Amino acid sequence: MLSHWLQRFQKRGDSHSFAQVVSQCQSQLKGYCRRLTAGDIEQADDIAQETLITVYQQFGRLNNLDAFKSWLYRIAFRHFLKMQQREKRWQCLQEQELESLLLQQSDERNSDNHEFIDERYVMQLMALLNSEERAVITLNHTLGYSHQQISSLLEMPLGTVKSHGKRGKDKLIAFSLRQQRGAA
Repeated sequence: MLSHWLQRFQKRGDSHSFAQVVSQCQSQLKGYCRRLTAGDIEQADDIAQETLITVYQQFGRLNNLDAFKSWLYRIAFRHFLKMQQREKRWQCLQEQELESLLLQQSDERNSDNHEFIDERYVMQLMALLNSEERAVITLNHTLGYSHQQISSLLEMPLGTVKSHGKRGKDKLIAFSLRQQRGAA
């Protein structure tokens, strides 16, 4: 369905077609941005908004409509990096900072709203990772991109993508294991 609206927007350039493109990809884009910002919803939404504005303005430069989603995430990552540099935000949390944050919220985890709590927990865990690790982990594990695709999308060497993925995964596993031992 997305390809239909992309083709229509490419031919007509009308706002209705673009609105349909947005409705087809906005949810995943926001999720990606939220993981990049380690759960900073307002900033993630700002990045997603800026991304969609850029997509609208530069759509004519996209030659291959099949590469739309990769192009979309590449633009979002660039906006994230610009905002991070400008605002000096979303730096890696130290494990002790995250542990204290999680302790403050431990009572909430026993509530009925597990889906919200689990998503917030994932976002907080992302704060342990640097920007590149967050991007690679999210693209690979959440959105299903291969390392080769991520390499192209983020314009990073394949070995670097694999290193960021492994290092990020190792950090998350190590932290989770320490949490489990502490809870036992």
